[in-house]
Parts: sequence; structure tokens; C-alpha cells
Amino acid sequence: MRISAKDLGWLATVDFCPRCFWIERHAKGLPYQMGFPGIFSSIDSYTKNIVERHFQRSGKLPSWLGEIGEVKRIIPVRQSEFKIVKGGVTLTGAPDLLFQRHDGSFGIVDYKTARYTGNQDSLMPVYRIQLNGYAYIAEGIGYKPVNDLYLVYFEPPYKEAYERITDAHTNHDGFEMPFTPRIHRIRKDAKEVELLLKKAWQIYSGEGPPKGLNGCNDCERLEELVGIAGL
Repeated sequence: MRISAKDLGWLATVDFCPRCFWIERHAKGLPYQMGFPGIFSSIDSYTKNIVERHFQRSGKLPSWLGEIGEVKRIIPVRQSEFKIVKGGVTLTGAPDLLFQRHDGSFGIVDYKTARYTGNQDSLMPVYRIQLNGYAYIAEGIGYKPVNDLYLVYFEPPYKEAYERITDAHTNHDGFEMPFTPRIHRIRKDAKEVELLLKKAWQIYSGEGPPKGLNGCNDCERLEELVGIAGL
């Protein structure tokens, strides 16, 4: 089975449904599955390029990432190489930024275009496992030790800031949208990644779908589809 570090993170959420997971892994492209809006990936890719170009020119991270500290080098990440096999599961996924410090240790950063709410973010379990999954892969392919994990939220302006930024960021070509970075450090936990990999394999390798989560909306939608189809 192949699974991304982000998808593995869903297994750590309170509303994870093992039945939906089994079905999704065995039957791709279900009607109620929605893709992730491409604009966020484009923004994260743009941010990644800005940070890497700045480091190439100055030898340090931009000042708004100063909280991360000094960096010796940025390691180019190839998606095709960033994977590891564990117990029948291939874990994949490449971080937005992999760097090495002067003491030889490594750090990983992942960008999120969203408003920062700290540990209250309902997606924090997903993001936490996603970053730890990246660290697990990185160490498995030779980048170790990984000591530092960071989420960097880039907050777009909200209503209270519109009037203040309108004149400064609007011109005859269009408008610019400023983002404010918020850095959140994540605790490293390789054991949780291994437990979730084992859990994912146990569910996936079952002969049929397990019992679903009580009140799962997707399970209810699937039952409706089955009923409509007369199956």
C-alpha cells in the first residue's frame, strides 16, 4: 500500500473512519471524494521558491523566518526519492523545506496558507503527523538526525485590514496580497508514525471493509448511493 504523510495524518484525527479508509484505498475516485484546491499548492510552491532564492543570494533564511535560526544549507528535495517502505506500506511525501544546521542536524518546514490558530486548529493532528512523516522518511534515507520540525502558517489579510492595505498593494496591473508568517514548532514523534503505519496496513489488508465510525457522513452518503443504485 502507498500512502502520503498527509493522508497518514488523517488516521490520527478523532473523526477518522476505518471503513471509509479501506474503501478509499481499494476503490479510487469515489463520487464524494473532493480534490484539494490547486491554488493553495501554487502559493506554497511560490513561497518555497522565494525562500530558496533568498538563501542562495544571502546564505540565510528571510528575516521573517528568523525564529528558525541559522541554517548551513538547504537540501533540494526530489519527490521521487522521498519515500520509505515499512511493513508493507510505502510512505511518501516531500517537505517544503529540508535544511541542515551547522551542527550537522536537520530540520523540516512545511508551509500552510491559512489563519494560525495554534493547537486549536482542527487539522493540527494531520499536520503534526505529516511533518513527523517527513522526518521519518528523511532519516530513513540518510538525513539524520532530524531535530526540528516547523509549521509555517501564511495568513492572508482579513476584513479588518482591507482598508489599510488597499492603497499600498493596489496598482494599475492589479493587486498584491500580503501574507503574515506564523511559526509553530512541532514535537518529533517517530513512534506515533510507526503506530499509524501499522494501523493503516491492518485496515488496508483486511479482507473487507471494517466497521465504520458511528455517525460518519461519508458512510451515510455511500449507503444512499448504494440504495439509489439498487445494489
